[in-house]
Amino acid sequence: MKTDLRKIRKAAIVLANLSENRRNLFLYHLARIIDKRKLQIVEANKIDLLNAKKNKLSESFMQRLNFDITAINSMQERVQSLKKLKSDIGQIIDYKRSRDGLVIKKVRVPLGVLLAIYESRPEVTVDMATLCIKSGNSMILKGGSDAKNTNKALHDCIKTALKKTNLPKETVHMISSRSEIKKMLARNNDIDLVVARGSYSMVKSVLDNSTIPVLAHASGGARIFVDKSADLAIAEKILINSKASKPSACNSLDTIVVHQEIAKKFLSKIVPILVSLGIRVIGDGKVNRIVKAEMAKEKDWDIEFLGLTVSIKIIKDVIEASKFINEHSKKHSEGIITTDKKAIKYFTNTIDCAALFVNCSPRLHDGYIFGLGAEMGIATGKLHARGPVGLKELTTYKWEIYGKGHIRK
Repeated sequence: MKTDLRKIRKAAIVLANLSENRRNLFLYHLARIIDKRKLQIVEANKIDLLNAKKNKLSESFMQRLNFDITAINSMQERVQSLKKLKSDIGQIIDYKRSRDGLVIKKVRVPLGVLLAIYESRPEVTVDMATLCIKSGNSMILKGGSDAKNTNKALHDCIKTALKKTNLPKETVHMISSRSEIKKMLARNNDIDLVVARGSYSMVKSVLDNSTIPVLAHASGGARIFVDKSADLAIAEKILINSKASKPSACNSLDTIVVHQEIAKKFLSKIVPILVSLGIRVIGDGKVNRIVKAEMAKEKDWDIEFLGLTVSIKIIKDVIEASKFINEHSKKHSEGIITTDKKAIKYFTNTIDCAALFVNCSPRLHDGYIFGLGAEMGIATGKLHARGPVGLKELTTYKWEIYGKGHIRK
């Protein structure tokens, strides 16, 4: 289908003028349609998985591509939860009235037209479409070719829901051509924001070629500092969850940073547990004097593993830990496990990243967990959004000024 950006812009204007109830009606229809077509979606995903296997794609990629009934049910829950949230479109953020009666309002409005470029995870198709419509934006989707059958099945559900809600079919438009993307990234008069989710090379390419503002994270992974005052039972639980629950996730654990005063006691216990879970452990010289691990190289501290590998570094205090983490952080997710309030304050004041996790797992870095209903992705930049990109992050504001013949004197 040819992409007509003028019609997509018109669809955004239609959405911006709809009531919240009308936008929620789309979510209602979409949830019902997905429920009826679960088996069709799963069958489409099986074709994508089979093709990925033939192409010998990595295990972590296969995990992200897999879209079974459990994943579909989870996606439906996000659609339902999003319906309960308020977009606050039209909300008056600020209000001023001058002495001579001039009224100045700062009003929340949709961004307009969004372009989403993403890889592997099929649920992103629905997460992005529902967030955009709920926040009054129209959307252009470009998913990865490896998930093309699943994405098409989901987009068919979206198109049916749009029709049932009597919304323009251009409200959510899907493209398949890579060559079309390059042209679109130059259309800054027609597209208001690009959201990029995927591999480092893909995101970097978008950032390098786009004349449109981009929300993205080029790479992720977390470092967690286990302080000398940490409850080691809690530390063990958090570290295992951070690494083993979903190693391919962008918020999974890459490096354990351990205070030297507890290193011997803690590493002697945690490393055998990690190894028993099939996790490859690499560490510096200090680590290898306590437990057997592969010797870490300097470049290892910068790797986003996206698999069953973790590195371990021993440091002398929270100051050195913060310095080390800031040097190697991807500004995505970082954590500390401690009972020392001074250590927490220093860590939270000095670490520069989208989300900090104090005595909890960075795997919690997720829009749904944060109460946003779903997310477009995690943004690690500082303009205009940071962390999970939800409804509020898909809005901007405009000034409305009301007078009675007022003029500039």
